[in-house]
Amino acid sequence: MNMNLVDVKCLLKQKIREDNYKYFGFTDEKQIDQIASNWFNDNENYDGRWKCISNRLHAVGKVLDMAAGCGTFVLNGLQNGYDVYGVEPEVWKRDYFQKKIIASNYPRRWSERVIYALGETLPFEDESFDLITTYQTLEHVKDVNGCIMEMLRVLKRGGVLYIKAPDYDCFFEPHYRIPFLPKMNKVLAARYLKCIGRPSLGLDTLNWTTERDVIKFLNESGYELTVRRAIQFHSKVREAKIRGLLPDSFRRQSIVSFINNIYRIKLWVLDVFMIGRREANIDLWVTKIR
Repeated sequence: MNMNLVDVKCLLKQKIREDNYKYFGFTDEKQIDQIASNWFNDNENYDGRWKCISNRLHAVGKVLDMAAGCGTFVLNGLQNGYDVYGVEPEVWKRDYFQKKIIASNYPRRWSERVIYALGETLPFEDESFDLITTYQTLEHVKDVNGCIMEMLRVLKRGGVLYIKAPDYDCFFEPHYRIPFLPKMNKVLAARYLKCIGRPSLGLDTLNWTTERDVIKFLNESGYELTVRRAIQFHSKVREAKIRGLLPDSFRRQSIVSFINNIYRIKLWVLDVFMIGRREANIDLWVTKIR
């Protein structure tokens, strides 16, 4: 039986609540409601991914989202004319995606845009996509390096792999939403979770991904790549804004760089004060040369 949009959203919220409680002991209804709203509202670019992509690329081309989750990014892209596909191994998320398409009266052909697949064995030919995104996913896969190699394999020359995931070189775990030691030993982590009344089941779903490790693997992958950190893009955008605000006589690069560095120090100080309260992120823009 087909479901209406209200029923589909209730299904989504129920599944999010069940998964978060089962794996992480997370019961904050306000946060669960926010996650459900973000994932349900595919008319909005809630995570800013499409905006980031359109700002950095003149032409987007054929896109793959690995893993696509509930298909929010895919559906938003399709509504805006992008040629986007997704792979997702979790049954309930693909089921939700199908129900959302029917309830929203989207073209039925869109139901074929998210398929079952594992990141370690992508069912596509070499050099099939111009852009591949993996958003908050690598920390959950069985083989991080295997997934990266598969994404590089199906990425065209000149194409971009956009990686975003938690960086566990920090003092916060974003799934449990608790202070955490960097890359904490899992035996110790299980004891810590038991002490605070949280299930350790979620530990089995997590890899301690770090930006340092991912960059090292990319450099040793055998592909010729350029790897840029998000901070490099943010710095250039900030410099352009600073230059635009200054009088003509003060627009020298040395002055712009000085002001930009002051701002970066401010951000660093804020990060120090947020230790144990905010996650760090891997945020990489990888271009495949050959």
